[in-house]
Amino acid sequence: MRYFGMLLLLLLFSACDGPDTPLDADTRSRIDSIANAQMRQARMDIDSMCVRREKTDLPRLVDSFKQVRLQEIQEQLKTIPK
Repeated sequence: MRYFGMLLLLLLFSACDGPDTPLDADTRSRIDSIANAQMRQARMDIDSMCVRREKTDLPRLVDSFKQVRLQEIQEQLKTIPK
């Protein structure tokens, strides 16, 4: 029984390719297809986030800059002699 287990273990390990075994063309093609699909999805996600932030955050930031600039103008106007 012990030898059968060792033989089975030896057969299982011999069936596996080593980590340095080159990939075949079909495997490389599948990896490329998956990577391209993931990159395409990532681009779409990033683009939609940019559009959403442009519509929500950009107007708020512009208003904030405008308020700061108006305050600066008011402060400068106070220093002008009358």
